[in-house]
Amino acid sequence: MNNDIFSRAENLRQRSRYGEALALYRKVLRSSRGEERLRTLLAIADTLRILGEFSGASRYYEKAIGLAKNLKDVVSAVDGTVGFSLSKRALGDWRRALRLLRGAEKSYKKLKDAEGAAFALWSIGGTLRVGGDIAGAVKTCKAALKTFETLGDYHGVGYSLCAMGGSSRIRGSFKDSLRYYTEANELFRELKDTFGTAYSHCGIGNALRMQGDLKGARENFKRAITLYRRMGDIVSYSYTLWSMGKTYMALGKYALAEKYLNEALGHFRKTKDPRGIIYCRLGIAELRHLEGKAAPARRFAQAALDEARRRGFKVEACHARAMLNIMDGRPHPGCYNVLGLRLPGLRSIPMNIP
Repeated sequence: MNNDIFSRAENLRQRSRYGEALALYRKVLRSSRGEERLRTLLAIADTLRILGEFSGASRYYEKAIGLAKNLKDVVSAVDGTVGFSLSKRALGDWRRALRLLRGAEKSYKKLKDAEGAAFALWSIGGTLRVGGDIAGAVKTCKAALKTFETLGDYHGVGYSLCAMGGSSRIRGSFKDSLRYYTEANELFRELKDTFGTAYSHCGIGNALRMQGDLKGARENFKRAITLYRRMGDIVSYSYTLWSMGKTYMALGKYALAEKYLNEALGHFRKTKDPRGIIYCRLGIAELRHLEGKAAPARRFAQAALDEARRRGFKVEACHARAMLNIMDGRPHPGCYNVLGLRLPGLRSIPMNIP
């Protein structure tokens, strides 16, 4: 009976119907034991992480890791560690995540689990990006891409292309970013991967936004928002709302920009996503500055800077420093050059933050 319910849940999750899948997994968990309980704990944790419930996901991963060790299931213990790491990264603890992911990659290699090692490598690339090592992120994601191509894992190829697209955008290589995301989008649509399709539409939108194609950006964000709403993915949805807010800011539609930024901020607070909160604070700081409200503008920008520094988010700290310098009439900071980012256009408000 449990096997049938679990299979139905897996089918729902593959179709991005996460809330329905979660209800069935929890039903299985109530009467499961041993390996069945372990796979269910991992499935619940993975689903909670996708839904942005990172603290809950972390607790289920810890339960799964403990049970896997008792059952001497080494592979599941490593799988749980990777998921736990990604949850901690989303909560801002990227340093711990990086340390655990590097250990997981080594473990997968010892186990001769090439698929697991590739996923860990992809996860490391994303974590380096959060920590501000963009060159390292690009290099690592390229290595993950090659591995997934060798394995014939086309979903992995698509997500690696998206990771390349994101890192390229932050570095200032907007044409490369658009190329990677477009290639990923074509692949995901062929694979009927709803999440990947939404993710790549958001990436295409941001790449177009950085190149000044605001109409194209908005069209792609709308597509992403529709798909994320359907899936119930609050995390990616919130970053898309932020991107839409920045697009409306560039169009001079400040009331709409504030609406999207405030909605995104509410979701980021719910999911306890510190990077998302920082980006929204920066956006609101810009709006206050454009309204001529200097004191609140500086307060929001300074709060973003303080939090970014505390968390070790080097890119976000640089954006906040640049914004404060613009507000104070000081020279452009050198932190972008230090980080290897080619973003010379961020010299006036609103800043077209990548």
